[in-house]
Amino acid sequence: MLARAVLILLLSAVVHSIYEDQIGLYDWHRQYVGAVEHRVADSRAIVVATKKNILAALHPRTGDIIWRHKFKAEDAVSVEPVVCGDEVVTYHSSNRYRHWDILTGMLNLDTRHHEEPEVLFYASLSYEKMIRVTRSTVYWGKHENLGSSHIDIPAEMNLVGHMKLGVKVEVVLSNSVNGQCKIVHFDGNQDSARVADVQVPWNRGQDIKLVTSEESIAGLQGDSIYYKAIGAESFKVAKLSDIGISWSVNSIESAGKSAYIVAGNQLSAVIAVKDGNVRAVKAIGKDVMGQVVGSDHIVLISISQDVMGQVVGSDHIVLVSRPDNTVSLVQLSNGFEAHSFSLGTAGQGRGHVTSLAALASSHPCSLVTTVRIPGLFLAWEDESITVVGNNETCGWIREESLSSVVSATMLDLPASSFIPVNLHKHTNPIKLWTERVSLQLLDLQKLINLYFGTAVSEVSPEMERDSFNLNKLIFTVSTGGKVHVLHSNTGRIIWSRYLDNISPLSNGQYQVHLVRSASHYPLPALVAVFGTTLDSKKAVLTVLNPLDGSLQYQQEFDSKLAQVQLTSVEDNEFSKILLILTDDKQVHTFPPNLHELVEHIPLYFTLVYPEQMQLKGFVLHGTKAEETWSTHLRGDKVLAVNSKATNDAVYSQGRVLGDRSVLHKYINPNVMAVAVESGSADKGQVDIQLYDMISGTQLYHSRHKQYSGPVHLLVVENWLLYHMWCSKLRRYEVVVVEFFLPSAPNTTDFSSLFPRTPSFSIQQAYIATSPLSAISVTTTLKSITNRAVLFAESSGRIALVPKALLDPRRPTMPTAEDRQEQLIPYTPQLTLSPMSYVTYNKTLQDIRGMITGVTGLESTSLLFAYGTDLYFTRVTPAKTFDMLNEDFDYYLIGLVLLGLLFGTIVTQALAENKALNKKWK
Repeated sequence: MLARAVLILLLSAVVHSIYEDQIGLYDWHRQYVGAVEHRVADSRAIVVATKKNILAALHPRTGDIIWRHKFKAEDAVSVEPVVCGDEVVTYHSSNRYRHWDILTGMLNLDTRHHEEPEVLFYASLSYEKMIRVTRSTVYWGKHENLGSSHIDIPAEMNLVGHMKLGVKVEVVLSNSVNGQCKIVHFDGNQDSARVADVQVPWNRGQDIKLVTSEESIAGLQGDSIYYKAIGAESFKVAKLSDIGISWSVNSIESAGKSAYIVAGNQLSAVIAVKDGNVRAVKAIGKDVMGQVVGSDHIVLISISQDVMGQVVGSDHIVLVSRPDNTVSLVQLSNGFEAHSFSLGTAGQGRGHVTSLAALASSHPCSLVTTVRIPGLFLAWEDESITVVGNNETCGWIREESLSSVVSATMLDLPASSFIPVNLHKHTNPIKLWTERVSLQLLDLQKLINLYFGTAVSEVSPEMERDSFNLNKLIFTVSTGGKVHVLHSNTGRIIWSRYLDNISPLSNGQYQVHLVRSASHYPLPALVAVFGTTLDSKKAVLTVLNPLDGSLQYQQEFDSKLAQVQLTSVEDNEFSKILLILTDDKQVHTFPPNLHELVEHIPLYFTLVYPEQMQLKGFVLHGTKAEETWSTHLRGDKVLAVNSKATNDAVYSQGRVLGDRSVLHKYINPNVMAVAVESGSADKGQVDIQLYDMISGTQLYHSRHKQYSGPVHLLVVENWLLYHMWCSKLRRYEVVVVEFFLPSAPNTTDFSSLFPRTPSFSIQQAYIATSPLSAISVTTTLKSITNRAVLFAESSGRIALVPKALLDPRRPTMPTAEDRQEQLIPYTPQLTLSPMSYVTYNKTLQDIRGMITGVTGLESTSLLFAYGTDLYFTRVTPAKTFDMLNEDFDYYLIGLVLLGLLFGTIVTQALAENKALNKKWK
């Protein structure tokens, strides 16, 4: 108890929290749901099930999240949700049925009757009754005892689909061998079902594909179409030429209600089954899509990624055509286009529409024409969600691709346009002097214009760097290739760009490098993004301007990407040279063809080959890389790899002890840590190895038996931190290792070619309270501020842990020298105060990574966390020692200074008079 009390008192000096009225001033939190996989639109809410295993309800007018629930991967929603009165019914891959209140998200019912195969679909018969169809059985009954009544599907029969009209449902079964057809009739007003054999008119010796819409069933065979409306006793047949389709068609797909799309190689057509007859509505091209809008309308769904439609009302259809994203209202009876409008900015740079749904006719985005048409709910290829109507400014947009960010970096904002630009590099001193004088005259002119109020800044004040460099641009890249740039102060999206031709690298991430900053106006800033092509998986380099999103350069390489290294060498336009190593051991540069600028510099690469369990080192020779060393990693799987950040500043080379002696740090900028797992999960082991990337020397090796992953690594200055699972003791542990030299080094310059192997290391383990999803460390401008480690817990919180709490030298019995050094007594449990959590009462969903950035204030570091949610805040590990408090009394200090100045003047005059009088005596 005494040790814990001392620990709390010591930590109270380093923990920093915020007051309630400061929430939202320096931080922001953005919630997302992910790419839409299933959706159902209602007048009260739009319920979506996403690829992030999230079930959520969106407000139909604003797009805000009303409620959301996260499920495990084995418990995700697997079938389209169904709205039954005030509830939303969902079926999950764990064979569970859940009933949710559509307005509050409260769970009203959770049932699992028995183990069963995958559910193909389920539908509502009435407010109390439902129908569920699996591959072998059809169930129906009330919600609480669904499954008490059932019909077995014969083994030779396959499910075609179902039709629904009011409380009547028909399930269609077909024998693909002999063409026989059975229909199971359900009526919500009755407790029994009826099975009927249907006579089929098609040739049973030929293949036929049957599809169902909500109110009919149809099939295509040769040049004839076969169809049957719900409730009809038999099929009817019609020649395609008789309904106006003169070209060859080869497929048919359901479009919901009583509509279908038949497609050929060149043209497609919308057809409708109505009043017992079939008719062609309109011929459409291969770049048209659409879907039904409204309550009692016909749905047209795509037969491919190029054809979609949606019918509105009893006699209208909405078609969305690409690539211009034009929405057309077409009359079903005669194919006349009654209304047309463009999606405008809502559809720019988003790819094609992947899903359409209808909102209620009372929605403010309804298309008000001769027919009342609700707004359109659109899910796009770039994972965004929009609601639009006939007015392109109406509706809302949700950029759900931000829920799948895999790479991010922070960039400085450009300085004010009134600050003179950087001088170009000239070897001629006369040209250099001339350019400097001209820039100073230009700056003087801008200053005069600013004084008289006639100056016009070339950038908005929001896009200008502040005095302390606290505001940044956050450059993010999502899994699907969507690039966003956010403003760190508000989280607002500055611009976005969809790169539809790239995908992540083999590690699931993109490599992002700042090639040229915004400090070299009028030259544009450059950010390089490395990915792979969608088809061939070859390396692709895309260079963007982070200020406006314009494409500056793009190149596709002949092989896969091995590694990218950003050098400190600049060309004559201030662009740092990127060295790009591909799998064929060819070295490329960006900007292109600048090998001569780096030929005189020895450049090294280190590659990890997880499949071969090898590490290899290479050195650059011209345009090729030569292998210098190789080592085999003993184990079954590489769990994690981490190396020092290139901008890792070190303020002190040593550590002063309580007896005034110094422990000299082992500072090696070329170290890389590798975590390797071998054996089973319960009886396996984890090896942590530290290598010099230049020489291949193994600097450290630690073996942990009966441990397993996941492992999170962090290499900073002279210490290594890793987090893993102890299967023997059933707990998570954090291990910290620090490396020191036996004596002071002769020089501060380090060379891996003449290594100084650390003579000893100090390590300590701590019991972690929860599993982690990511770790990071605070960074400041000069690294004077004590560092703190950021733990992103799987529960959705981020803890700021001072490095002093993770010191491997924490003693069990502190001595006088330990107390002089302010070492915290050792306790096995890593106890964290509630005030250590920088997210305070917020819960972030699925944190995948964190990045930190420096500011102009040494005390302050910036934190950006990304996952399903985004979170940004400022962290101060040692409090704001270089800033005045918010309640600082400026008026009082001003009065004191004026008083001191007045007193100085008065006393000086009195002193002079006294000295003068003394001389006259």
